[in-house]
Amino acid sequence: MRAGRRLTTHQYDQRLDEIADAFSGLFGEVTYGHAEFEDLRKLRLAVDIPGYGLPSVATLVFIERHLWSDGAWEMAEYLYDLHLEPRPHGRYAFHWHDLVPHRHCVDPSLPQPDHHYEGAFFDDIGWAATELATIAGAGISCRGLRPVREVPEPKDA
Repeated sequence: MRAGRRLTTHQYDQRLDEIADAFSGLFGEVTYGHAEFEDLRKLRLAVDIPGYGLPSVATLVFIERHLWSDGAWEMAEYLYDLHLEPRPHGRYAFHWHDLVPHRHCVDPSLPQPDHHYEGAFFDDIGWAATELATIAGAGISCRGLRPVREVPEPKDA
């Protein structure tokens, strides 16, 4: 696991509320929650663009998995995805799972299967949201991304 921000249970609960509040009205209609297991929490936030009863043009889905370790919740994986609607119409994502940070890109204008591309670890869901919203407005392109060897898909994205 990568050393990142460690959160107490209270800080974790606060983080989920703060993220949902920050995203509300900024990108589109927000739904959020988390699943809790013995030593794992899975934060999930979805944003429909534009939402609010209008047909969706894109969906942002943010999933973080945190493991309980030494008295705190520590991020173990993230999946920050943009899906153009209607699906499957294109996808761009920042992923970190199986210890591999990467980008996932499906360019709707190219007849190619899903691919994984080089990426770097980061711990800023706000930055990811801004980048993905910008890509949603400009259109998805995989040009310039460097492929990496196949990365296993997460078990329950």
